[in-house]
Amino acid sequence: MSAGQGGPMKVGLNFLPTVGPAEMSAERFYDEIIELCELADELSFAHVKLVEHHFHEWGGYSPDPVALLSAIARRTRRVRLVTGAVTPAFNHPVRLAASLSVLDNLSHGRLDVGFGRGFLPSEFEAFGVALEDSRALLEENVELIEQLWTQDNFRWNGRFHTLGPLPAMLPRPVQQPAPPVFIAATTSPETFTWAASHGYNLMVMPVVASHQRLTELLDLYRKTRAECGHSPDFRLHVSYHAYVAENHAEAVERAERHYEAYRSKQLEAYGSWRGVTSQLYPGYERMEQAARRTTTADLMAADNIIIGGVPEVRTTLRRIGELYPGAELSLQLRFGSVSHAEAMRAVRLLGEQVLPDLVEAE
Repeated sequence: MSAGQGGPMKVGLNFLPTVGPAEMSAERFYDEIIELCELADELSFAHVKLVEHHFHEWGGYSPDPVALLSAIARRTRRVRLVTGAVTPAFNHPVRLAASLSVLDNLSHGRLDVGFGRGFLPSEFEAFGVALEDSRALLEENVELIEQLWTQDNFRWNGRFHTLGPLPAMLPRPVQQPAPPVFIAATTSPETFTWAASHGYNLMVMPVVASHQRLTELLDLYRKTRAECGHSPDFRLHVSYHAYVAENHAEAVERAERHYEAYRSKQLEAYGSWRGVTSQLYPGYERMEQAARRTTTADLMAADNIIIGGVPEVRTTLRRIGELYPGAELSLQLRFGSVSHAEAMRAVRLLGEQVLPDLVEAE
C-alpha cells in the first residue's frame, strides 16, 4: 500500500548535516552517520535519506549523497537508501545515471532516487548554472537519466544535452526497469503536476508549506495522476525534524537549544537570497526573515516538528499518519548541535518503544 491508499506507517532517517570543521571533521561525522544507519537498520527503520548541498555548513557535509549512501549500503541489509535529493542541474546526467546505478547494485536493489531542482543562488552560481534554468534542467535530466537506464543505442537531442548514439549504459540498475523515482516538491503547483504527469513519487516538507496548502497540492497531484492514466497508488516521503528523549520536558529544552544552532546555519545559507529575486522561486527572498522568526514552539503548534518523550512522540506520529495516510516519514534526528549520543538514543527509543506500537496499531 502507499500514500495513494493508506497503509502501515514507515519511518526512516533523514540527514541534512548542519556541522562544520570547527565543530567536527567530516571524517568523524561520516563515521557517526554510518553508525546511526547501522542501528536504524537493526531496528527495522524503513530508509535512510541524504540531501545534496554544497559549501554552506547547512548541508555542506553532504555534497555527494551517492558516495555516502554507497558506504552505508555495505554496512546495512534492509533499509532503503534514498537520495533526498540529488540535483541534476549540478551533475552531468550520464555521470549521475551511472553513479546511481552503481549504488543500486552495491545495495542489491535498495535504492530510491529522489531528484530536486535546488534553490540556493550561491550553489547555482558556483556551478555556473542559471537559476532560471532549474526547472527545465530537472525535467530534461530526469527523463534523460531514466532512458539511460533502460535504452540501447541511446540518442538524446534536448535543450541542454545532445548525446548519442551511445551503447547500453553499464552497469544496469538491479531494479528493473529502473529504481523508484521521487521528485522533491515544496510549494510550486508546476512541480506537483509535472511529477504526477510522469507517474513519479513525491518528497515533501510540511515546514515549507502549511498542512492546508500541502493538502491542496497533493489533491492536485492525485487529480493529475488520474488524468494522465497513472495508478492512484504512489509513495510519499514527508520529512520532519525530531527530538526524542526519555521525558517531554528534557526533549523540549534540548530541542530548542539544538534548533537554534540549526537555524544559525540555515540563516547563513538562506542569506544567499539577499538581493536576489526569481519568478521561478516566488517569495524565496523572504525565506531568511521567515526562518529567523520561527521558533520551536511555532513548529510544535503547527505539527511541523516532532519533540517529546516516547508517549508524546507516539501520539504526534499517529496524528501525522492521519494527515498523510500511508506516507513514509523521514525524521531528521541529527540537526544543529544534537550530539551523536543523543541521536543514537533517539533511534533506540523510536525503534524499541515507538515503531513497534505504531505497526501494531495499524
